[in-house]
Amino acid sequence: IDAHRWQLALYLSGLLYRSMQQLLDYPEEAVEEIFSLNFTITVEKFGLTEVKELVPDGTNVPVTKYNRHEFVAAYVDYVFNKSIASLFDGFFEGFHKVCGGKVLQLFQPNELQAMVIGNANYDWNEWEKNTDYKGEYWADHPTIKLFWAVFHELPLEKKKRFLLFLTGSDRIPILGMKSLKFLIQPTGGGDNYLPVAHTCFNLLDLPKYTDKETLRTKLIQAIDNYEGFSLV
Repeated sequence: IDAHRWQLALYLSGLLYRSMQQLLDYPEEAVEEIFSLNFTITVEKFGLTEVKELVPDGTNVPVTKYNRHEFVAAYVDYVFNKSIASLFDGFFEGFHKVCGGKVLQLFQPNELQAMVIGNANYDWNEWEKNTDYKGEYWADHPTIKLFWAVFHELPLEKKKRFLLFLTGSDRIPILGMKSLKFLIQPTGGGDNYLPVAHTCFNLLDLPKYTDKETLRTKLIQAIDNYEGFSLV
């Protein structure tokens, strides 16, 4: 089986992946008797179960020790290509209407992905250096120093959730953190209020918290109860 195609199968459910790998690794001749498979796949559409043939007359083609690699290849091809062909064709047409042209030929797939949805090369210290402040806040304001102390202590997933909270996406621009502007301004209410994000402007309204634990609690409460958007 094609190695790249089999790597794609890793994205299938763990149970299905293990079943396919077990089929490929089975050492005995009696694959047909043990697994009782044929060249079909069972799919569910709108609550109805349907059997799709992976090859012509697949219902009558048993999976054996000698054709099991072809079965797995056909199965993966159906899942990743044929089953979504109509959806992909619509996406392909729409994408090329917006981003078409010879310029696409200049990009590798990973480069194009980064252009469209951003990347995940986070540099949080760089981001802090490029953050701007409004009103009474400046880089050495006590609340700002508390904020960055709390932020840098957060695990990666919480940092990404903050990015989602602030910008609407947990990805960053292709040019990196230095191109992701971040603005913090003070707001009234004190310790009883949560931070508020204005995603269109990457602007954070940060109450003037006076202790680290309160800031941590309120920040995590805000980001854990927010849903943004992204393309992946």
